[in-house]
Amino acid sequence: LLIGSQSLLCKYALSQDVWSYVVMRLFAVALVCCVSMSDAWKWAVAFSLGMAVMMWVCEPYMWPQVSQLQSLSCVCLAAASVAFAYNSAWLARAALVAPLLLLLWQARCPDCTESLAERLYEELQSELPKLQRGEGHEVMVQHLRF
Repeated sequence: LLIGSQSLLCKYALSQDVWSYVVMRLFAVALVCCVSMSDAWKWAVAFSLGMAVMMWVCEPYMWPQVSQLQSLSCVCLAAASVAFAYNSAWLARAALVAPLLLLLWQARCPDCTESLAERLYEELQSELPKLQRGEGHEVMVQHLRF
């Protein structure tokens, strides 16, 4: 069971925020359930903005870029709901394009402090016996940018 869920647990920071996986599934169910209501767009906006705030504040994913993208996607879903309710084509188009623009922006600088720390840890893990003996080790710190 744990081996099968390893990929799920690795997505979340230190496997402490698996609850956000459950909340995301409940969010999806709530959106599907509110579709048949007469004021569905209001519920969709409320659920989406609530989810965006939760993703922004809690940052449950291991990489901050994923949490940022998830939060913006929820805000854009709320904006698209408003756009469809008021027949605003430009707002709907902007809401659909905004996550792609953020993704392109993040692709320019895919590195973050967490991934840098992980690379440093992996490099120093192999040198641990030398460090325990008091020997030095030179580390190259470099952020990845395209």
